[in-house]
Amino acid sequence: MPKAKFFLLVCWTFTFGCQYNSRPTAEALFHQTPNGFDNYNLKKPDAKYFLPYVLEEISGMTYYKPGVIACVQDEDGKVFFYNHKTRKVENTVRFADSGDYEGIANDGEKIYVAESNGHIYKFEPKTDGKVKKLKKYKTDLKKNNDVEGIAYDPNTNKLLVACKGDAGLKDKKKKGKSVYYFDLDKKEIKKNAAFNISKNDVKEFLEKYKDFEYEVKRINFKPSGIAVHPINGHIYLIASIGKLMIITDRKGKIKATVPLDPRLLGQPEGICFAPNGDLFISSEGQGDKGYILKFNMN
Repeated sequence: MPKAKFFLLVCWTFTFGCQYNSRPTAEALFHQTPNGFDNYNLKKPDAKYFLPYVLEEISGMTYYKPGVIACVQDEDGKVFFYNHKTRKVENTVRFADSGDYEGIANDGEKIYVAESNGHIYKFEPKTDGKVKKLKKYKTDLKKNNDVEGIAYDPNTNKLLVACKGDAGLKDKKKKGKSVYYFDLDKKEIKKNAAFNISKNDVKEFLEKYKDFEYEVKRINFKPSGIAVHPINGHIYLIASIGKLMIITDRKGKIKATVPLDPRLLGQPEGICFAPNGDLFISSEGQGDKGYILKFNMN
């Protein structure tokens, strides 16, 4: 082909061909944030905190006291109290031997840690690296449910427990992914899920805002963390598999879906809020240091 014709063909392609390429990007597909839910710019963190190598596999965190975030990693039965203002771990307490610890929450005094097999530990941390009043609860959640996150709900005085695996209890089949309540008074998982999110729920929500076709199989949401917003009371779920954050109301109705940029969060596992609404999301280091990103609330 003569150079002149080749040049004209390239120019036509860039000038006109791109105008007809209306297929949405993955980010455009999942970024549905109605007014009132755009409190955070998840594309631009306000701070990044690199953690010590012992927290390379940080799997959960909870805002414990002013400036202090309590963290767990998924192999060792320890809680690390990280001060994000001084950028140092100021205390470490051991509550159990090695295991698969995936979530942590607190009610202002007591710490709660969840294992992937459904066991929940409750204790009060001491400054000497030990704990007091340690309790271990074996729940109706099992290994196949694959517990990945817990959060304290001050409105009900219960724990919200998010499952990445099977949605049903005791081998009962159920579609989607479930969040259960752990009753702190009765020390048991409530038999009926607090709410359930299915692929169809996400699809229906997206179709309210989109006027183009997309592949349903691209919707892949397996929660890895959960937190309750301290101001508006909405529930925030993040997923490492699917790189998505879903915001729901108290009954689990989807209010917003926001993509998590894999360039910023390689493996998002933990989420928590400061009392003023500032958002913290942690990521495993994937061979390097784990880290926490902070997003100020607008």
